[in-house]
Amino acid sequence: MVTVGTLYIPTYNNIPWSQPGGTGTKVYPGQANNQPFTAYPVGGQVIDEVGQSLWIWGCGHGSDVVKIFKDYDPGNKSSIALICCPICTFIASVIEPYEAIFDVTQYPIIIGGG
Repeated sequence: MVTVGTLYIPTYNNIPWSQPGGTGTKVYPGQANNQPFTAYPVGGQVIDEVGQSLWIWGCGHGSDVVKIFKDYDPGNKSSIALICCPICTFIASVIEPYEAIFDVTQYPIIIGGG
């Protein structure tokens, strides 16, 4: 069973991630530069400027992409998509069934952004 606000893979990329505050709290190690855009779009602003992220995850990390894992929900006997922080695998949301992520009317940012 997966829980939103927890780490999907606590040792992702061989890093021992931790959540001392529990479910839904910041993850350690943290990230120094994770400030989102304050006014987008702005002429001359580059999307890859240092310290700027499209998303600030509940874990405290910032990124320009999402990480999607495919898993299985034994209770509903269905595949699920886990929308996670690509740095530490903090679970931001669960979409069921997995195939629903390909519906651009429901989830346009997932498909359109990739």
